[in-house]
Amino acid sequence: MIRKPGPWPSLLLLSSAVFISVTTELTPTGLLLGMSRDMAVSESQLGLLVTGYALMVALFAAPLGTLTARMPRKALLVASLAAYTASNAVMVVAPNYPVAFAARLLGGITHGLFWAVVSGFAARLVTPDRIGRAVTVVSAGGSMAVLIGLPAGTSLGTAVGWRATFAALTGVAVVLTLLAWWLLPEVPGSTAVVRARMRDVLRVPDFSPIVAMTAVTMLGTYMMITYTAPLLHRAGISETGIAPVLLANGIAGTLMLPIAGWVADRRLRAGIVTAVGVLLGGLVLLWLNGTAAWAAVTAVIVFGCGMGLLPIFMQAATLRVAPDHTEQASGINASAYNVGVAAGALTGAFALDAWGLAAIPPLGALLVAAGMAVYLAGTAPARVQPERT
Repeated sequence: MIRKPGPWPSLLLLSSAVFISVTTELTPTGLLLGMSRDMAVSESQLGLLVTGYALMVALFAAPLGTLTARMPRKALLVASLAAYTASNAVMVVAPNYPVAFAARLLGGITHGLFWAVVSGFAARLVTPDRIGRAVTVVSAGGSMAVLIGLPAGTSLGTAVGWRATFAALTGVAVVLTLLAWWLLPEVPGSTAVVRARMRDVLRVPDFSPIVAMTAVTMLGTYMMITYTAPLLHRAGISETGIAPVLLANGIAGTLMLPIAGWVADRRLRAGIVTAVGVLLGGLVLLWLNGTAAWAAVTAVIVFGCGMGLLPIFMQAATLRVAPDHTEQASGINASAYNVGVAAGALTGAFALDAWGLAAIPPLGALLVAAGMAVYLAGTAPARVQPERT
């Protein structure tokens, strides 16, 4: 009997695509100090490059997920990777802040399309009982972006200028676009019977609380993530010392991946609660002793552990409760995630200008705790918890 090739090559390529998407999104956070100086804007204004990017994802991911649900998945993935190439290429030559901001808006729209497609694509490559593991493999690209992409981009940008980082991202995006075109299998879009309107997907039991938890939790989380560099600098970490701390953050998240895959297919609800608790621990430590270098570094590493777990669990929960609407559900959850990213970066900018860096950890902790409360109050364990096989 001739065996069909397994899904691993495709899953690894999707993971690489996630790598470039997350690295593109987060790069300004590691280079915030240098980019703000070069563009002659404040750190809070430069943080709006993260906000604008995430706002585009929030606005477009869910509508694009619905509008493109019937279209072939491979073509959409290739198109999104080509658009990442264009976005990063514009950043390389951007003469001023407005042009850079426009490039980030393009990147955000691209990100919305990409995340409306990628999780559903991965889910269709495996059997339902292996969705958690498939999501883990694909999401590993996000952890590798934090482990390798962000620290490497920060180091390169600090050494020779932030434009070099975006040039490197452009080159990687070109390679991934070509590989996706050549290697990914054709995956059809949803049928007319399966396709549903967004409001119908939001009525799926337990889906809306998961979406709400995603938005609120990420709001608190990205208040801290967007301003990681200034928070570390406040604790006495030099600008050149920020990249190694980000590397440690990424290593911590990557070490969580085997645990995340196992838990997502067996103890999903408990995993979500634990991951949120880890994030809270990092925020509380930063709140109570954030001016000490050891505490700030430890908090960033703890945050890496939490972010190595929670996004995987949230995506697995989304696919688990809405298995018949993977594109729309993934798009809606991606929108919610990036509502949190945009609002977190924007709220962090306001807090930074109004009250200073010390206000960010307690506000972030309050919001992360609120997100967990929404999840626990609004979901039924029997529906979120996957079946054992």
